[in-house]
Amino acid sequence: MYVLVAINISLLITAITLVTGTILILCFFPLVQKTRRLAREKEDMNKIVAHHINENILGMKTIKSMRLGEAVAAVGREHFKNLKELFLRVSFLKIFSDSLIQPIGLIFITVIFAIAYKTPGFNIAVLAAVIYLIQRIFAYVQQLQSYLHTIGEAVPYLQGTIDYEDLVSQNEEANNASVSFDFKNSLEFKKVNFSHEGGVEVLDDLNFKVVKGEALGLIGPSGSGKTTIVDLILRLFNPTKGEILLDGKNISDINLTAWRQNIGYISQDIYLKNGTIAENIKFYDQSITDEQMAAAAKMADIFEFIEGCQKKFATLVGERGVRLSAGQRQRIIIARILARRPQLLIFDEATSALDSESEAQIQKVIENLKQKITVIIIAHRLSTIINADRLLVVDGGRIVEEGAPRSLLADKQSYFYKIYNIKN
Repeated sequence: MYVLVAINISLLITAITLVTGTILILCFFPLVQKTRRLAREKEDMNKIVAHHINENILGMKTIKSMRLGEAVAAVGREHFKNLKELFLRVSFLKIFSDSLIQPIGLIFITVIFAIAYKTPGFNIAVLAAVIYLIQRIFAYVQQLQSYLHTIGEAVPYLQGTIDYEDLVSQNEEANNASVSFDFKNSLEFKKVNFSHEGGVEVLDDLNFKVVKGEALGLIGPSGSGKTTIVDLILRLFNPTKGEILLDGKNISDINLTAWRQNIGYISQDIYLKNGTIAENIKFYDQSITDEQMAAAAKMADIFEFIEGCQKKFATLVGERGVRLSAGQRQRIIIARILARRPQLLIFDEATSALDSESEAQIQKVIENLKQKITVIIIAHRLSTIINADRLLVVDGGRIVEEGAPRSLLADKQSYFYKIYNIKN
């Protein structure tokens, strides 16, 4: 409307004003591009700061025990200093361009006044109206310039979000299979190969079978492919070649939600939230009844401890379970998984961070689960899998030994015998 009124009063002055405003925007556009580059650096620095804070909060005990607090803080101060400088530089560019437009607009109005004053038929009222309209047009030019800087500052974050969405869509888990989970006989790896994109093969023509109700142990040197086998069972990855069969059906044809509802996974990383024991066993699943929770606690050999607490299942565990011992935390995790009544239970180095007494308690839990739930145990501690029904030794992505632990232990040429006697 300002432009229409200005054109009606003076087409020439309005045209000159619009051309001048456009030239100003084009002249300041390199500053917008520089704002975008700085914003990209600021986004990267934000990630570095967040990562530094997160990893050092998680490692707080180690940092304090090694008297490294000041060193860690010094690195943090340097990161925050760099972040502050980037914020200041971006803010300066926005303010700089905004501040220049106002005096340029004033100079332009002064020139228009000087020219108009010399022309015949000078009318102060008309000129005042034109000057007001010019001032409003320049104000909108200034606002547009500010918006361009704001957009330029936000573009790297938007681009990062778009790139992440593309990555997620490319790696989205397919959950459109309709076959239900039904485990009656066996889970079989049949000529399975796996390699990460652009990497060497982790598993090479892997063949083995887990019979329902069996307790199967997996051992082998680091990097042999044990964790990859677990990831494939959890369907976090798909085999590069070959197939994994559940009672003869390819597991990729089984509904993913149903699959994971029947697979229990217990790792060495203990994840407890700052709440009660009950909250950590039910863990966002309110369909689990108190009776099921208590039964799971008994199976995990943690029920007596809970009953001995003053508040029983309402006992607070503290941040990441700090009020409990490592063994107690791990058994609450086991109870959490057992409360969901899985048909296949995977222990992935679940006792590696425990003391001997806690490990013995976990071994007792595993022993009680035999013949009730199919169990796969991955362990470096050989005492954890000595009572397994069968043992597979994985090396180079292949099964190199197979048999009952006691039988392999009797063979002095076996990998299990050699590694067992090194550790014992």
